[in-house]
Amino acid sequence: MKVVISARNFFFDGCGAAELLRANGFEVCDITDKPIVSEADYLKEIRDADAVINAFEPMSRSLLEKCEKLKLISVRGVGYDYIDSVACRNLGIDIARTVGTVGGAVSEQVMACILYFARQIHTLNSDMQSGKWNRIMTEGLYGKNLGIVGFGEIGQALAKKADAFGMNIRYFCRSPKTQFDYQFSALDELLATSDYVVLALPLNGETKGMIDKSALDKMKRDAVLINVARAGIVNSEDLKSAVESGAIRGAAVDVYDSEPCTDSPLRGVDNIILTPHTAPFTKNNFVDMNNLAAQNIIDYFSGTINKKFLV
Repeated sequence: MKVVISARNFFFDGCGAAELLRANGFEVCDITDKPIVSEADYLKEIRDADAVINAFEPMSRSLLEKCEKLKLISVRGVGYDYIDSVACRNLGIDIARTVGTVGGAVSEQVMACILYFARQIHTLNSDMQSGKWNRIMTEGLYGKNLGIVGFGEIGQALAKKADAFGMNIRYFCRSPKTQFDYQFSALDELLATSDYVVLALPLNGETKGMIDKSALDKMKRDAVLINVARAGIVNSEDLKSAVESGAIRGAAVDVYDSEPCTDSPLRGVDNIILTPHTAPFTKNNFVDMNNLAAQNIIDYFSGTINKKFLV
């Protein structure tokens, strides 16, 4: 069976995911170095694949209908909004995700962003490097309110880390998760009371554009918004205006409408941190994600895949 791999950073020293597939009898086709600039380009490479390991290449109904052998899309990650999942169901194509691998790395970057604002190490270092002794009394994190919008794998991992810093944690999602000792909150209340608001939820019809001017106006003036979910959840122009006007203190953004992105409208805005979708970008995390993406294919075709990995 043929597995086409378009997910970048699948082949690197220390990661044996491709060898795992080959050892189990799969033909591995590496297209990670090929320029895929259109759906037609992608279709040409995956048309005869039995399985695909992808990362953010759009997969529309039109494309999927032409992949007559395709049985499984093994997503390296947990988000799959770029795949027409309804078409997949209609065509008998399954989607598997690497559930349980991304929370640790993504929550690390969120905490780094929170600490950036809370302790201002960048400013302190800049002053010292320029010969200034300027002891800023920073806010710190202890006792600050963290609001997590979306409480899946990433939100739960973040709550654990923030709890260790003594932050007060509340979360919003579709329904309370009674197994956790954190406060469930309505979205408006969470926005109004949180010092840091972190978006960790999927992009869909309900969440698209949910953080707009109206939502940002509900936040505290000294609050920070952090988006490690999907760009489409936030209206970028409204966010830019909110930070520039002082309606909120700042923001950290790791996701963009089109990637790679070098022309974000948020560029050059004081108190907005921009990172190039690196929240999950650690070597250990990519080893784990690649290995599980490969193992999901092996288990799927042997009939032993754990259903928790299937959409």
